[in-house]
Amino acid sequence: MLALVKITYNVTPLTDVVLPSPSSKVLKYLILSGKLFPSLANLVKSRDKQKPLFISNLGYGDVRLISDGGEVIKVKANSRLKATLSFPFLDGIQNEITEGIYETPYGNFSFLLDSIEIIDIKSLKNVDDYQNANMYVKFLTPTLLSSKVLLPPSLASKYKQVNSGFSLLPSIGLIIAYAYRDYYAILGNTNGEEYASRAFKLGVLINAFTKIVGFNLRPKTVIIGRDSKNRLRETRGTVGWIEFDVVHDKFKRLAIKYLLIASYLGLGRSRGIGLGEIKFELKRRKE
Repeated sequence: MLALVKITYNVTPLTDVVLPSPSSKVLKYLILSGKLFPSLANLVKSRDKQKPLFISNLGYGDVRLISDGGEVIKVKANSRLKATLSFPFLDGIQNEITEGIYETPYGNFSFLLDSIEIIDIKSLKNVDDYQNANMYVKFLTPTLLSSKVLLPPSLASKYKQVNSGFSLLPSIGLIIAYAYRDYYAILGNTNGEEYASRAFKLGVLINAFTKIVGFNLRPKTVIIGRDSKNRLRETRGTVGWIEFDVVHDKFKRLAIKYLLIASYLGLGRSRGIGLGEIKFELKRRKE
């Protein structure tokens, strides 16, 4: 069965706690320690840049608890938080769905199951009633997208050592190229020149056929841990929203399919620690 699983937990700290940044480390610790979904431990440890896994930060609704280097993240006892985890469907994974009270280095937390969603990948090929709609993407956490993804494969090795950082004003083609990478990561096919060539061509064509309707994008810095010398590590990505249309039917359908996947797996780098979390929806145009 080719499908994605999204698990949502209600998370409650039993005492006042100071959360790590990113706060996804709480859920990540429970997976690596075998207390939740032990079958995912190897996927969490994988160094693959495009692994099909998303671990959210803790949060209140759409507000994620992450630090920009200012104040620490303090949460009162019995606060009602949520956390989500998305990954490809694995045989027997239903036997690993548990809940309870867990001890972590960051405090003791109650994890209660809120919802389980199983998304059949094949069903995403048939997206109906999209002609009179724009696409709306909201970046809930800083999203790390490198414009080098849109380099022609023939030039990739030549400029391999160039560090261009992350795009703080990403094009729609760049967004869709990363969503495409999510889709093919589920299929296990993210290497090779043919794959890179298709991602490049898709990004260029989407840019050519895109009409921007509106946006409110801004850069945001986030703390992602400490280095070997105990210095804070930080990165900078995009948050906000963008609304757009792709004015070519074939490429619009592809963009919708890939963004639906990205709404579960996130976009860009560091999705395994909750960065690049997005919400995606179709917005009906006013007549």
